[in-house]
Amino acid sequence: MRIKLDDPRTTVAELSDLIPEMKIKRVAKNLSEEKIKVMANLYGCLLNVEHKLPKKKYKIFDLKEDIGIKKLQIGTPGGGYYGPYRMFRVKFRDEEFLVGLGMNRYINKKRSILCVAIERDGEKPHHSLQLAVDKYMTIEKRSCFFTHNGDIGLGALGSGKHKILREEYVEPIYPNIIEGRYYSLGKIGTDRLWYMNGRTVVKFVENMISYGIVRDLYRQDAIKKAEGKS
Repeated sequence: MRIKLDDPRTTVAELSDLIPEMKIKRVAKNLSEEKIKVMANLYGCLLNVEHKLPKKKYKIFDLKEDIGIKKLQIGTPGGGYYGPYRMFRVKFRDEEFLVGLGMNRYINKKRSILCVAIERDGEKPHHSLQLAVDKYMTIEKRSCFFTHNGDIGLGALGSGKHKILREEYVEPIYPNIIEGRYYSLGKIGTDRLWYMNGRTVVKFVENMISYGIVRDLYRQDAIKKAEGKS
């Protein structure tokens, strides 16, 4: 069974049928079948353009448009990624740009990552977040939890500082996701199909977009500082 852009997504039970296809391109082969089914559910949700993320003002951004699917080529120091991303045009402060959600298999093919991409006019898209689902996605009973530890890459500048990300960016801009030493990005039930306008999915997507924006702000500021522009 192939996942298509107009996939009607009939039952949760059919997610098991998608495991072989997910292993071909989207996830690492060593990911547990339980987690692959969750990723298949999320992948179908991202590709199903019939259901839109509600167009409204969220806590730190305005959603101008859920523009659907766009295939992106993302370059990283370790190699490149290419695939479909669910793209959203957002306005953060006084700037409009695109934020995309997608999933990839890590360069060494041993990790599965959920990615937040940022694309500005005239610039190549880049990943603001690569969340390793084998480590930062957990399943308990009939719920799935997404978290992150705050690791952040700043391109050619190397790794960013957890303390700076938290104290200078997350805490003042989007503290909602702080939970102890980690960032809590969402909890979604695994006993149902996910749709972009579902209540818990909307909150998860808002958290992912917001966390990606905040991380990218840190990245932008670090680059400007290195170039002596701030």
